Amino acid sequence: MKRGEKARRWGRFALIAATLGGAALCVEFADGVGTVCANDGETTNAVKSTASARLADCVDFAGFPLATPGEKAGERRAFTVDGVEFAFRWAPPGRFWQGSPETEEEREYYEYRREVELTHGFWILETETTQEMWSVVFDDNPSKFRGPKRPVDSVGLAEIAEFCAALSERVGASGTAKTGEKSEKPSKQEESEESEESEESEESEESEESEESAETGGVVFSLPTEAQWEYAARAGTTGPYPAATLEEIAWFGDENDGGTRDVATKKPNAWGLYDVCGNLWEWCADRYGDYPTDENGRGLPAIDPTGATPEECPGNIRVDRGGCWDSEARECRTAYRGFYDADRKGPYVGFRFVFVPKNEKRER
Repeated sequence: MKRGEKARRWGRFALIAATLGGAALCVEFADGVGTVCANDGETTNAVKSTASARLADCVDFAGFPLATPGEKAGERRAFTVDGVEFAFRWAPPGRFWQGSPETEEEREYYEYRREVELTHGFWILETETTQEMWSVVFDDNPSKFRGPKRPVDSVGLAEIAEFCAALSERVGASGTAKTGEKSEKPSKQEESEESEESEESEESEESEESEESAETGGVVFSLPTEAQWEYAARAGTTGPYPAATLEEIAWFGDENDGGTRDVATKKPNAWGLYDVCGNLWEWCADRYGDYPTDENGRGLPAIDPTGATPEECPGNIRVDRGGCWDSEARECRTAYRGFYDADRKGPYVGFRFVFVPKNEKRER
């Protein structure tokens, strides 16, 4: 299978813990619960799996922290891979006002305010994906601004899909645990080929993902939709920022090319998410397009929106949110909508990803 094909098939991946007789698989769950390791074929906490185990047999085992919904907004669960922590916060199902009211200062006309309902909760990464998280998969760090706790920058959607696919393999999502192996990033030629193929194969990809999701129990990681991102970033707030002042939660307005900062060095929002404003713009899964409106220009209510269709946005433009280290304050507002070519890479954009528990996943 070509690298590009594998990335597309596993771009939204499931994370499981599997063991391969006698070899250590370094996947641990936070707070001393659900630690999984193989030592002469034995596993701790009575968790048993084999190299031939299917994902559906593994995602619900006791101790896997993300396999079940959280009990309250902002609940924290985490696991570690090779000593690197991946911490998530729970965003419960709910309704919120997306966009901005006409009275909000420096709002853009296209921030049509609309009521959105998200019918399924999700786990969202507590921070932007850091360079040490990236290093679990790749030796090559693409970031301009280096530091293990800094967010990884200069990545496009093809590389993010490759990261997701490789991390899935790294911890055994394909049913084979691979210990101590890292992947190579796609070459420039491979990235170009993947970009050319992406639009024409999009419907096929979704079909493949749906089939594989069914086969693997329906638990996947993915970029958040724009609505998921704003819902989690707002964390119940309705103002321009999810805090009293932007300065207390965001790195922004740097005109001296100082770049990113370590994640989680400012205050989090009410649900425990760091850097939803500033530091790096964050990729969303949606194609960019105006929110649907009525004849009076008012935003129409939406349930689980997923952005513009390929017909409405025929290019490769995707939404990014939150502003970055050199953004103006207005660009860091929770309602502000950025957009970027999916293949473009620069030291201004990064990502975080979400995880929808199996019994929370909406039927497609």
